[in-house]
Amino acid sequence: MRVLLAFGAALALSACGGDSEKLKPWKTVEIKPFMGEAVMGDPGAPVEIVEYASTTCGHCAAFHEQMLPDLKARYIDTGKAKLRWIVMPTPPAEISVAGAALARCAGEDKFFDVIADLFKSQEEIIKAAPRPRQLQDALVALGGRHGLNADQVGTCIGDADIQKLIIKGAQEAPASVTGTPTFIVNGQQVDENSVDAIAAAIEAKLPATAPN
Repeated sequence: MRVLLAFGAALALSACGGDSEKLKPWKTVEIKPFMGEAVMGDPGAPVEIVEYASTTCGHCAAFHEQMLPDLKARYIDTGKAKLRWIVMPTPPAEISVAGAALARCAGEDKFFDVIADLFKSQEEIIKAAPRPRQLQDALVALGGRHGLNADQVGTCIGDADIQKLIIKGAQEAPASVTGTPTFIVNGQQVDENSVDAIAAAIEAKLPATAPN
């Protein structure tokens, strides 16, 4: 379900687990996060699919693992559509935001690779949530698979500018976005989260001159 965000304090790994004394220390280091729009496919594609999703959402993981490959092959890889991904944090929301932050710190080219890894590791990470050290180890290991060291992971998750960007995207979502995943195709919300429904919405928006 959609989470209305009001993060008043800086998010850090200690917030994810609740017991900072058990965490390994890390140093604040320089990071160069990707702060633009997260887009899969040709930015100039005639159809835009906006996905509101969370890496702690089981239905989102199922979509990315079971349905996205088909849609990607038919529409994104062929230049007919692009997918713009916007974070809509779901419980545990702080872990959802932390995962999205890691995707940004890995860089634009690796953004969706990290998202896919977060979905693949979703069960492990959520199970670790009540155990600060285990959660920290899981997130550091995930970051390491995408070129981030432990200090970069800690710095990234606690970065206020990244948090503000993520929160802004969620706050600016249409009022009709009440759950995850939600898909909007060229401004029209798709009522059913299925390959057929999303494909039909894309087909309806394709211009006559769309790539074959």
